[in-house]
Amino acid sequence: MNRIKRLRWDIAGPVGLVVVALAAVAWLDVSKGGEATPKPPLGAIGTPVRGAFVGPTATPIGFAPTPKPKPTVAGTAGGNALVRDEKRRSDLLLLLGAAAKVKARDSSYPTTNGNVQTLCNYKDIDAGCKIQALADGRDTLGDPLKIGYWYSSDGKSATFYASLEGDVSSAQQCNTSDAELKKHDNVICVTAE
Repeated sequence: MNRIKRLRWDIAGPVGLVVVALAAVAWLDVSKGGEATPKPPLGAIGTPVRGAFVGPTATPIGFAPTPKPKPTVAGTAGGNALVRDEKRRSDLLLLLGAAAKVKARDSSYPTTNGNVQTLCNYKDIDAGCKIQALADGRDTLGDPLKIGYWYSSDGKSATFYASLEGDVSSAQQCNTSDAELKKHDNVICVTAE
């Protein structure tokens, strides 16, 4: 007991805290896998560059390791630009067929007062939603990259627009004065009278 009283606590206290802190850092370093980013493997500097190396991490006892992520189909765009453009062209033809059904039923196309709207991005206000609902029995036209479609009508005629990824000749491009459509490249359109 006398020995404990004789220790200089003004020195032993801070030294003890430093030792505890260093022990905690060492334990965290060992449990987290050591070095944050490993050195590149031999030959990785220069061309060709190999893939990044991800070192193993320590797993605490009793825990299962995190499974490797699997790619999802929903987040990927299928095909190449040519395939997606062909899909957009065929969707425009589906919309023409659906517009003919709406005109036969209602004796006119849903009107936008001649203005260009998105086809059905805003379900409550877009006039094209009535046509899209009839297009091949689907609620949405599955555009691979969600570039979208537009619609305009005065009630007597209806025009559908799509923006393609590939180049379109000037003869095929749709001439429009709409400011939103002018922001997009390679806009094509089809019209039903």
